[in-house]
Amino acid sequence: MKRYATASALAIVAMAGQAWADVTPQQVWEDFEAYMSNFGYQITATETMEGSSLVISDMTMVVTIPEEDGLVRVTMPPMTFAEAGEGSVSITYPEVGEVMVYFVEDDDEVVGEIVLEMTHTDLEMLVSGNPGDLTYTYSGERVALELTRVFDHEDQEEYGRDVISATMSMGPLSGTSHIMKDEVMRSIDQDMTMGDLAIDVSFDEPDGDDAFMFSMALAGLSSTGTTRLPLDLDVEDPTSMFKNGGMVDAVLKHNGGKTEFSLNEGDGPTTGMFSSSGGEFGVAVSETDLSYRLSAADQTVAMSGPELPLPINAALGEAGFSLAMPLSPSEEPRPASLSLTLGGFTMDDVLWNIFDPGEVLPRDPATVAFSLDAMVTPFISLLDTDSMEKLGMTGGMPGELNSLTLNSLVVDAVGAMVKGSGAFTFDNSDLQTFGGVPRPEGKLDVSIAGANGLVDSLISMGLLPEEDAMGFRMMMSMFTVPGEDPDTATSTIEINAEGHVLANGQRIQ
Repeated sequence: MKRYATASALAIVAMAGQAWADVTPQQVWEDFEAYMSNFGYQITATETMEGSSLVISDMTMVVTIPEEDGLVRVTMPPMTFAEAGEGSVSITYPEVGEVMVYFVEDDDEVVGEIVLEMTHTDLEMLVSGNPGDLTYTYSGERVALELTRVFDHEDQEEYGRDVISATMSMGPLSGTSHIMKDEVMRSIDQDMTMGDLAIDVSFDEPDGDDAFMFSMALAGLSSTGTTRLPLDLDVEDPTSMFKNGGMVDAVLKHNGGKTEFSLNEGDGPTTGMFSSSGGEFGVAVSETDLSYRLSAADQTVAMSGPELPLPINAALGEAGFSLAMPLSPSEEPRPASLSLTLGGFTMDDVLWNIFDPGEVLPRDPATVAFSLDAMVTPFISLLDTDSMEKLGMTGGMPGELNSLTLNSLVVDAVGAMVKGSGAFTFDNSDLQTFGGVPRPEGKLDVSIAGANGLVDSLISMGLLPEEDAMGFRMMMSMFTVPGEDPDTATSTIEINAEGHVLANGQRIQ
C-alpha cells in the first residue's frame, strides 16, 4: 500500500486545495474535469440538475502508476455547483463526507483501501469573472481530514483507530486565486491564509511493542505563488511542466511551530521535540532557472532515547539556506549563488561537559555563515534527464565555472573568529597549471582573531599536543601577518595571471 501513498495524497490535495469555476455551474464542472485530466486523472461521476444547481455524485478519480503496474482510485463526497447571483458560482461540499482510496494492482485486484472522513466548518468557495479569466474567493473556519479505516485485502485484516490514527486540520482559511487560461497555458496566482495547521499520526503494533507517534503544529500558515501549467502536460515526465513557459514560484510562511515524535522499537522510547518562532520556504522553478530558499528563527531541539548516550538539547537563533542556478544551456555565462547561515548556536552544558568539563572554552553562541556568487556556463539543460544520464556514464561536465565571489565568510566559535572575502575568475582553457582544474586568478582576504588563545585552551584541555600546536603556529606565521590588536592576524592569498600563488606578497607556489 505504501507505494501508492503519494498518488492518492495528490488526488486529495488537488480536490481540497483548489477551487475551479466559470460563469455557469456546468462550465465550472467541465473546467474541473479538464484541469484534473491535465494531471492524468480519469474522472467519472453522476451529474444531476436540481433546479439551477448541478450536483456531482459518485465521483471517482483514477490515476495510474506505470512504474508499479497499478493504479489508485479515489471516490469523493458530493459537490454542488450553484448559481450565486451576478454571474458567480458557489461550490459546496457536505459538512461531513467520506473520501475512499483504493489501491489496485494491474489485474484490477484491490489490494488495500483507506477511508478518510472530510469535515469542514463554514467553508465557502465563490467564483466570479469571465471564461478564461476567473477569480476564486474562499473562506472557512476549519477543514479537517481524519483516517477512519485501513483494510489490507491481501491479508484480509482491518486496522482500527486503536492501531493507527491520523488527523489533519487547518483554519481559519481565507484567500483568492486568479486563474487565467489560453490555448496553451493555465496560469494561477494565489494568495492564501490557512491559519493554524495540525497533523497527528500514531501507530501501535497490535501484537508487539513497536509504536510511533508524530505531531506537528504550525501557527499563522500562509502561502502566495504563481503557477503556469501547459495544457498538454505529460504526466509521465514531471519536467514537462517547466517547458514551453511553465513555471512555479511559491512562498510558504508560518509564525511558529512545534514538532514532537516518539519511536519505540521494543527497547524503550526515543523522543524528540523541535520548535521555532517562525520560518519561510520559497521555491521558483522554470525551464531556465531554479531558486530555493529556506529560513527559520529561534529553533530548538531536544532528543533522548536508549540509543543516545545522553539527552541532546540545543538551540539555533537563525538558520538560512539559499540556492540559485541556471537550468538551461547557454553560450554566455549566467549568474548562480549559494548561501548558508547558522547563527547563534548554543547547546546544553551536559553536552559541553563531555569534552570540556573544566569549562575552559568560551560557551558563547556560535555562528557559521557564508555567501557565494558565481558566473557559470551551462552546456546542457539540467531538466533533460537523457543528457544528464549520458553525462553520468561518460564522466562529462554539465557546464563550466567562470567566476566565483566570496561575499562574506564568518566562523565565530569557542573564542575564535575567522572572516573572509574574495573573488576569482577561471580560465577553462588552462587545465594544466592546477592539475585538471581551470586556472583561477584573483585574491582572498582573511582575518583571524583569537587563534592563539584557542590553541592554548586546547593544549590545557589535553586535546592538542604541544608539537602539533607548534606546527600550527609555524604555518600561521607563514601565511599571515600580525594584526593591529593582540592575537589577531590577516592574510591575503593571491593567484596571479601566471598561475603563481602568493601569500601576503610572498610567492609560495
